[in-house]
Amino acid sequence: MEIIQDLVDLVSRNKLKSIELLGQAEQGRVSMVNSLYVKIASREFCTDEEAAQYYFNAAPNDHAYRKLKNQLKNRLVNALFFIDVKQAGYSDWDRAYISCCKEWAAVKILLNRGASKIAVDLALKIFKRAEYYQFSELLVNISKILRLYYSTRQPDARKLKHYDELHTQYVQLWQSENLAEDLYIRLVYSHLFDQNASTEPSPARAYYEQLAPLQEQHRSYHFLRHMYLLKVAALMAEVNYAEAALACDEALAALSSIEFVPKAAFLTFLYQKLVCHIQLKNYLAGRMVVEKALELEKEGSFNWFKNRELCLILALHTHNYAEAQQVWQHATNHPSFHTLGKRALEKWKIYEAWLEYLLFIGKLKSSSVEASGKFRLNKFLNEVPIFSKDKRGMNVPILVIQILFLIAQKRHDAVLSRIEAIERYCSRYLKQDENYRCNVFIRLLLQIPKAHFHPQTVLSRAERYLKLLEQYPLQMSPQGYELEVIPFEELWAMVWGSLGKRRA
Repeated sequence: MEIIQDLVDLVSRNKLKSIELLGQAEQGRVSMVNSLYVKIASREFCTDEEAAQYYFNAAPNDHAYRKLKNQLKNRLVNALFFIDVKQAGYSDWDRAYISCCKEWAAVKILLNRGASKIAVDLALKIFKRAEYYQFSELLVNISKILRLYYSTRQPDARKLKHYDELHTQYVQLWQSENLAEDLYIRLVYSHLFDQNASTEPSPARAYYEQLAPLQEQHRSYHFLRHMYLLKVAALMAEVNYAEAALACDEALAALSSIEFVPKAAFLTFLYQKLVCHIQLKNYLAGRMVVEKALELEKEGSFNWFKNRELCLILALHTHNYAEAQQVWQHATNHPSFHTLGKRALEKWKIYEAWLEYLLFIGKLKSSSVEASGKFRLNKFLNEVPIFSKDKRGMNVPILVIQILFLIAQKRHDAVLSRIEAIERYCSRYLKQDENYRCNVFIRLLLQIPKAHFHPQTVLSRAERYLKLLEQYPLQMSPQGYELEVIPFEELWAMVWGSLGKRRA
């Protein structure tokens, strides 16, 4: 059902006329295929079980239901060729790419049917647009067809030489772009899924240096984008955020020299630059980046929500807690909010918990989230199942907020009962790597129950860990802005300051 759902959403988003494209039964009755399309688009059906039961009173593996679903899938795929790229929401690059791909499919069909003259005429038309927009894979394939045509079907030595040289040139460009993309994919995969990656030096620097010599020869959008992503990643891995921010500027300048670059490419580097400013606590500069990014984004898009997330973190790191609350409210109340993936929704649920904590200890005066004192810890943990299992990543702010609430709510017995489990967690998952500050801070929090919640005793026991945080500041932490929703030094001042207060 998931694949069909994605296709239905895509077709619906592009306002295709389902009756015309998906078929209609005789005598004006809506076909079963069209009925299934409408019910999936309206979310009346969300699972195969629901659809199979409705139409055939059967299970999803029923032959008749599988046949119906395949018919809808095939018609939806065919409908993609009728997408109107002239409507709003498509960039010039999008329009050119979709049009070129559709026309290239037509060229291949014409060649297969022996209509080579018509095919070449259309191929030459595509070639001009593909050159402008640097569609290297298409350029390789089209130049290959053209040199074959001018060597056998319509011999022309001058044109053969011309397209043979272009073919060689574009093959080299395509190979360089593939190399850049391959290296970037390897880096991203190792960062997200390789559990051993955190204990080894990042390969980003080596990957970037492998590509750097090629940039004089290849200045295509696709190559430059991946090369600069690797350069920025290398500098961030080396916790050189000042240079990483300059590398983002370098990337933005290089991409600006190309007329057709999609907005998303600029946003990628603006977001990276914003992360650098958060890490460096260059908050004024960070706010300027936020505003620049907002000019390029469509409200309610995935990129817009990413901007709102970074803006919220920036506000929390600048003590603008009321602004952070406003950003959270604006994002979570947006009609498109629930279209985000589960991981993104969980992140916003985590930010909600931190805003609740600020409200509980009096740093926020009002909130549209749950009223002070009514925050339910167990309910919150049930709402973030994905990140609760992410032992080296976003589980850290989840664990920290649990401890903070238990301390603020004076649930001393609950804190004491968890000391041993939390210490085992630190020893097992939080090593002296990118999670070092997290490890130190959680051990700092554990001094509170060990000092029997007495403020002065806590302060003396905390001194050692505060010095360790000072020696390894936020800007030296590769994952700082993600794991420290509020910088640990500032958070500690809040925690210690609330120790002597009675529960409201």
